[in-house]
Amino acid sequence: MKREFQIVLTVSEEEFFLLNEHPHCDWIEIRLDLFTKEGLSEKLTTQINRLNAKCIFTFRQAGDTDQKNKSNPSEIDFQEISNQLQVQDHYLDLELNRPNELFDAYANKGFGLIRSVHKFDGILTEKEIRDWIQKDSYRNQTQKVERHLPLIYKFAVFPKSVKELAEFLSSFRNVSNEYKRNYIHLTGICMGTIGILSRIYPESFGSAFTYCCLEEPKAPGQVDLNSLFQLRNEK
Repeated sequence: MKREFQIVLTVSEEEFFLLNEHPHCDWIEIRLDLFTKEGLSEKLTTQINRLNAKCIFTFRQAGDTDQKNKSNPSEIDFQEISNQLQVQDHYLDLELNRPNELFDAYANKGFGLIRSVHKFDGILTEKEIRDWIQKDSYRNQTQKVERHLPLIYKFAVFPKSVKELAEFLSSFRNVSNEYKRNYIHLTGICMGTIGILSRIYPESFGSAFTYCCLEEPKAPGQVDLNSLFQLRNEK
């Protein structure tokens, strides 16, 4: 039975280059900020192509992560990386709430786009979710650029209580169901241990993706891949 959501595996440099085969996930998130300059050489795309991996390229800036950066945007030659890829098979994660000089120049090159907002001090209201989407200039641009992948809006919040958790997921479900009819998909994540429900059963709230790790979490409350399958009673 096909799942109603897809699994994104976030990996570090060390984890990625130790992969001998493609893990049981749909996407591999390449956190460029967790890779060294040496890891972002030609061997990155060689490993991507060897695994036949579909990737989400991300560079998390200081305000959007609890991880320590291993590289700076100025050190990354993303032109060289993209030249070695079938770009239509991969996503770029571009933040909605801050500039991303590393990826901006490639937004109209055929990559799928994920537009993301991370809020570490509470939740977003339904109006705030809608406002972020409606005011996004890329929403109209995607109609002018040929893309094979649907536009994704990702909202990651940090609820402080079960009440806030329920409020956000209810609001998120309402917006997600509405936009899905327009080939725009939403991903909703509640960070921290209180948000584990949103990561294990994302389809219950209309979320297109859930993000997992192999071992150590790369975001607060991230669940490892094996635990995800165990908790869902899937093999």
